[in-house]
Amino acid sequence: MKIRLIILLLILIQFSYCQNQDLEKSHLIEIEGWKSYFDGNRTEAKSKFTKAIELDSTNYLAKIGLFNTKNESELNEADSGLIQRLPKKGNYNDIMLKLMMANQVDKELPDSIKVMRNKYDESHIKFKASLTDSEFKVYNENGDIRHTGAFKNRKPFGTWKKFGYQNKLHHSFTFSEETDTVVIRYYKPDGVVARKELTTGMPFTNESKKIKEIIYWQKTPGKNIDYLFVSKSGFTIFDSENSVVFDESTPDNIIQITHNPKTHDLDAFIWKNGNKEPFEYCPYDGTTVTYTENGEKKSFRWENCKKIPIEK
Repeated sequence: MKIRLIILLLILIQFSYCQNQDLEKSHLIEIEGWKSYFDGNRTEAKSKFTKAIELDSTNYLAKIGLFNTKNESELNEADSGLIQRLPKKGNYNDIMLKLMMANQVDKELPDSIKVMRNKYDESHIKFKASLTDSEFKVYNENGDIRHTGAFKNRKPFGTWKKFGYQNKLHHSFTFSEETDTVVIRYYKPDGVVARKELTTGMPFTNESKKIKEIIYWQKTPGKNIDYLFVSKSGFTIFDSENSVVFDESTPDNIIQITHNPKTHDLDAFIWKNGNKEPFEYCPYDGTTVTYTENGEKKSFRWENCKKIPIEK
């Protein structure tokens, strides 16, 4: 009896192993199909998608690909009901509709426009990279790289970089393979990290939720903050999710902001050796004010707690 049970378990393990191999092979062949599809080789793509489905009948992306490689005359009743059979989980319906719309547009689109789309259209480039599990680059009109990134297993992978004015790195997203946490870094023009955010979900979408924010440098450190940590090198760190307890254990250089009920103003103190000392707080530093006096428009800028007139 024990020998029979062991043999049965070995058969089940072997079957599961072979099944997993087929699923992995189906995925890899389907990826090849998408590469052929976007290269314009629909016949090769159709062959790849068909083979991927033979290995894994639940490979819906291969089914979507096969549908979109067929001519209208090749579509049958089963094909017409594919949209209704797509799983509700995931973004299968969105992928299907994007491809169907793109196929219609491509019929009227000149080849020169398609070339430009493949280089400058960020939405199209990222969509293509997501289906082919590959890296992507988006260029601006001057030929400079504007955005880079990659997909792995249909998910954003590694570090995505976004370049801004004068082709300087403006911000980056780093995606974790183990968790859903995304680290967003914002950069100063000299390449130094100015701010870091920890979020969940795809940044800058409704799915994104900020977990924590750390500010290493800011132009107006006195504005809209609860406290500052001023390091020896002069940068500041603000963490609104983890408040500081102000007592003898407070770290040096923490700046505490309090409301003065007598003057109805804000007072600031800096902590040193467990004690707080008065600190010159400049909440408006960096801001510009314009007003009219005796019919004449005047402007000034707050700098180091002083009003600096702005000359016309």
